[in-house]
Parts: sequence; structure tokens; C-alpha cells
Amino acid sequence: MAFFTCKLYSTAMAASTRVRLYYPCDLPPEVGNQVKGVFTLLHGFSNDGDDWVHFPAAIRYAADNGLALVIPDAGNSFYNNMAWGQAWYTWLTEEMPALLRQMVRLPEEREKNFIAGMSMGGYGALRIGLAHPERYAGVASFSGCVDLPMMMDKMGPEAARTIFGPVFGGGLRIPPQANIVQLAEQVASLSPEVQPDILCTAGLQDQEPYHILEQNRKFRDTMKQIGPAKYTYLEWDGVHEWNFWDRSLVYAIDRFVNPGYAAKKLGDWAAPAKEG
Repeated sequence: MAFFTCKLYSTAMAASTRVRLYYPCDLPPEVGNQVKGVFTLLHGFSNDGDDWVHFPAAIRYAADNGLALVIPDAGNSFYNNMAWGQAWYTWLTEEMPALLRQMVRLPEEREKNFIAGMSMGGYGALRIGLAHPERYAGVASFSGCVDLPMMMDKMGPEAARTIFGPVFGGGLRIPPQANIVQLAEQVASLSPEVQPDILCTAGLQDQEPYHILEQNRKFRDTMKQIGPAKYTYLEWDGVHEWNFWDRSLVYAIDRFVNPGYAAKKLGDWAAPAKEG
């Protein structure tokens, strides 16, 4: 395997930022010697891409399936060009892909590219993936902040201004290009064969303080009305933490790349351990 962290300069942000890359260059014979796909993994609020390296088994799951990983930083931007901050969306969707194409050989075909994220990164994956269905065959949100107006209302005006003011400005108005419901409507109007596969997950105990379960159930109902061709919502016991997101990533790999992989991983601990 090859894992390295790059410090790259963004012209749009006038600053350097980090991107982590995992490349499965020593795949076992049963996996094969071709990289089968690329997962871009997005982090949550107040964190950075190191979380995807240290807390779940993302690299092991990628190695199991011959996947490369791209794990960027995005600050607290909610993956947008910020009203009072840096142009993270331009960096992530224009500059970073161009630089990576110069640096490393990753599959560029749509059918081999997927984007996923947790919490703020769940919104980010939908924000980027639904805006660029020509790039991604699969989009996944794990415990995602999928209803920002509800989230702002639940947290109260002072907290909403603190968190979302730098992103959307003092009026806290979400522009159409950052509204994932409007983006989903645009995707649903496309021919089914060019729509991305969409997966959302939420934990049954993921309620206060972000009301993630409530957000995702409302988004589920909206998506059923909009009617994208390939949308799945899963929920099970869990809160806002890495055990839940680790399992969510397995489901995304199962759905997008390797059907049956989730059953295999969920069965890994099924055999009883006996003292000898």
C-alpha cells in the first residue's frame, strides 16, 4: 500500500491545504492488480481528514476492494465557497482534481468514482455529488446534515449565526447551488442511467443536539416525492460517532462497488471465540 499526505496550494483560497491519499499498490491476487475505484471521503465540522484515517477501518476496507481514497480538508466550510472565508468548493471541485490528475494515476471514469462523508461531510458529499452527477456514480451521506434550515432552527439564532454565518453570510440564506433538495430535483430530472446512486444513513439515537435522525427522515420523505432513480435510506441503532460511520462506509462499498461485502464484514465476528 501507499499512503501519503500532500500539502497543496490553492489559488482560489490563496492558501495551502492538505489532502491524504491511499493507493492500493500491493493488492493480493484475489483482489487483482487494478484499482477498481476511488472514494473521496469528507470529514465533519470542527475536524479534518485525519479522522477518516485514524478512527474507522477505511483503509482496510479500501484494500479489501482495490479502492483508492482521497481525503481532503475543508475547514468548517460545509464544503461551500464561504461568504466570510475561503473558496473551499472551488478548491475541492476544480483545483484539487486537476492537481491530483497531474500527480497520481487515479481512475477518472465516472463509474469508478464515488463520494461520501459523515455529518457536515454528509451534506458535503450530497452538495458536491449531486451538483456533479457526471463525475460520481455513487454519493453517500452518513448521519448527514441534510436539512440545514431545520438544524439552524433547532440550534437557535446565536448558534446558527456562529456556525453558518461564515458560510452563508449574516442573512443565513442558503443559495440554490448549495440547496441539496434543489440539487436532488435537478438530478431526478435526468435520465435514470446518468443519475448517481444515492445512499443516506442515520442512527436511531442520533437526535440531540443536531436532530440528525429527524433531518434524515424528513429528507427521506422529500426524496421519495422527488423520485431520483436510485435512492436508499438506512437507519439502525446508533449515535453520532465512528462505530456508526464505519459500518455506513461498509454499506456504501457494498452498494456501489462490491455487493455482498457488507454481509461478509458483518459476519466477521459471528464465529464464537473459545478458550483453548
